Amino acid sequence: MANDRKRATLEALEAGMKFVWNEVIKMASRGYSSTELGVMAKTRLATIHRDIEAEAARLDEGGITDSDSDEIADRGAYILNEEKADAVYGHFRTLVKSGARGLAITRTHPADVTKRFQLGKVESIWLSRTPGKAGAGVAVADPSNLVSVAGAVIAFLEAGGNAAVVLEGLEYLVSLNGFSSVLRFVQTLNEKVVVNDSYLLISANAGAMKEQEYNLLAKEMAGEL
Repeated sequence: MANDRKRATLEALEAGMKFVWNEVIKMASRGYSSTELGVMAKTRLATIHRDIEAEAARLDEGGITDSDSDEIADRGAYILNEEKADAVYGHFRTLVKSGARGLAITRTHPADVTKRFQLGKVESIWLSRTPGKAGAGVAVADPSNLVSVAGAVIAFLEAGGNAAVVLEGLEYLVSLNGFSSVLRFVQTLNEKVVVNDSYLLISANAGAMKEQEYNLLAKEMAGEL
């Protein structure tokens, strides 16, 4: 019991710290001045107690306590600004648990991602330029060939709808292919996601991209997570 409480406390602390720093990254990437950031931070601090009280009431009513249980209300494409793909997999796992067919497009080897985030049985595509190191049964796509990557995603979407696709490292694709190509790539996937009643979750590090480029990508989305 003591170990369970310790693990739960540490997991809650980790989730809280990740949330705080993701919020800082989001605000900083939008070009606010130091004064504006200070005002927003003080406002957030002043309302924390209300958020805690609301969460406590929800838990008393039997609400779900899983830290990655946030529901995405509408189908479509969403972007999440984070330095390293992490929280996006929590959202993805929730969708898969709810019955969506899962496809993970990763920069990290799929076996490592599946194990770390406990994704269960999902399909995956490893973005790698060294396919010989992929291993048996691992689908590999050249990250500089966006047409091929898009084709694989579209095939998955059209295989039955109700799909959840997660894509990590969008800034990596921009560095290889240029922003215009990646924007068209995202627009194409977004259209197919909507037509096939599915989800697209994109993890991107806004700090590694031009502010204008990230904002243009965000405008293509149904929302930011």
